[in-house]
Amino acid sequence: MASDRPDEGGADRRPDARPDGMSAAADVEADLLLPDRQVDDLEAQPAGQMSREGLQESAVRGAVWTVIHTFIAIPVAFLVNLLMARVLGAADYGRLAFLTALMEVVSRMLTAGFGSAVIQFGAKAHAAGRTAAVSRLLSQSQGFRLLVVMPVLSVVVLLFADVPPTAMVIAIVFGIVVPAALDGAVACLTIENKTAEGAKIALVTSLATQVAVVAVVLAARTPDAVWTVRLIVSGVAVALCLVPISAVYRRAVLRPVLPTGMPVGFWRYAVPVGLASVIGGLVMSRSEIFFMNWLAAPAAVGVFALAFGLAGHVFAPAQAFVGPLVPAISGLMEVDAHAVRPAFRRVLRAGATVVGLVEAVAVVPLAVLVPVLYGPEFAEAGPVVVALGVAAGFVTVASPVVAFVSARLSAGEMLRATSVALVVDVVLALALIPPLGVWGAVIANVGGSMTSLLLLTRSELRGLGITVSLAMRDALPCFVGAALAGGLMVAGDVAPGNEWLRAVGVAVVGGALYVGVLRVTRSGLTVPDADAIIRALPRPARRVGPWVLGLLTGRAVDAPAAP
Repeated sequence: MASDRPDEGGADRRPDARPDGMSAAADVEADLLLPDRQVDDLEAQPAGQMSREGLQESAVRGAVWTVIHTFIAIPVAFLVNLLMARVLGAADYGRLAFLTALMEVVSRMLTAGFGSAVIQFGAKAHAAGRTAAVSRLLSQSQGFRLLVVMPVLSVVVLLFADVPPTAMVIAIVFGIVVPAALDGAVACLTIENKTAEGAKIALVTSLATQVAVVAVVLAARTPDAVWTVRLIVSGVAVALCLVPISAVYRRAVLRPVLPTGMPVGFWRYAVPVGLASVIGGLVMSRSEIFFMNWLAAPAAVGVFALAFGLAGHVFAPAQAFVGPLVPAISGLMEVDAHAVRPAFRRVLRAGATVVGLVEAVAVVPLAVLVPVLYGPEFAEAGPVVVALGVAAGFVTVASPVVAFVSARLSAGEMLRATSVALVVDVVLALALIPPLGVWGAVIANVGGSMTSLLLLTRSELRGLGITVSLAMRDALPCFVGAALAGGLMVAGDVAPGNEWLRAVGVAVVGGALYVGVLRVTRSGLTVPDADAIIRALPRPARRVGPWVLGLLTGRAVDAPAAP
């Protein structure tokens, strides 16, 4: 693997390299991002450039640790969320969701197009060994955040966050000032492909946050107190990201300079992608809460927020797979553009298969248990969880599209797609929330997110030369899982017995039907797909992983495509 220090580069030469100069890893025909690659002479790459094998290993290691973080943090967050919902009640839970959504929008503005451009240009330069260019970019980005972003966002929070003065000070200091001063360290973890280290920090931060939240919710029992303690811990977490990054980049983050003389094409990418990021964030997130806060009852806001959060929890493991791909794909386009098309198809197949399984096995059982776990105040959230869960599944399957579009620096396409989607979202929200309440927000959320992803997916398929029918074939398991979720929800409502027995029965039937349909339709993973995923699994999971993946492997390997 390439050195962690960017100034100690060179072509990646693994210890098991054969005498003819080809890595022994070349014998592995199926990798996560390089499934059909041909091994070239890596020494032909510029000095200091990261090799394709280095990009591959960093992405896989990052994905592994991100999944580990997810499987530990999500159950803990689920339990803490359960406690908060029961202690606060639907109305106060809705207020907490509003305040949290406000800071989510503010944070997205903080790291919008400028942050995305820093990561894209920085990842490409780091992969090519241009250390000085990355350092200069990091210092410039910190100057921009401190001089421009921090004052603007402080005004936004002062205007829209209706909280006591102490909470307001904490929000500005830990939610805006600290991230603005140190956020380059977070970007640097992605630039250096150190997503594994980022996942470790995220795990520690998540656990610390949940401990603090439990203490505060039991002591103060107010949404404002929970909101402020979350901001404090998240602000400290940004500072922790300084530790694992390379020393040369750490110095650059701590030495901000004026944002002048940016790389060629930087602003042309950053401005439209920034607008697209903010708009897309509003479309993909629970922004309907802002409309509900105005147009619906407080309890309805709490029901929608709970259902949205549960749907996110269910699909978090699958979504965790995407983050480490972003820098890897950017670097891959820099060093091996021909591998992008098969990489896209592999990610699509793997994502659709995992998401379909979750839809068939986990979404409906969770919905059945909502009244038992959260109380009668949230009984309406059960069917909403299924609707938002199915939508979240499709979003998860299509979300790698955003990584591929970003790696192409196709900011204009992102801006057009998200702008159209926001119009759809807002129109549906204004029209449907007053008469339908929670379900109006659900329709608006699903309509906006699906519009954005369909437009981006259509554009990316065209760019990669992949037909819609071929993509649908790769994504078929996701549609199977969604259909099963809908049918199982109806069956779960009419089936006799208590909720726990019905939930277990629905999960077993859903899993059996899902595997059976994959076998009949010969869809799911290919054998090389399964092999690549098994190699990425943590050692303890390798005993069970091959058996589970074997059940999901029914797709034949396509014939090699013409170059």
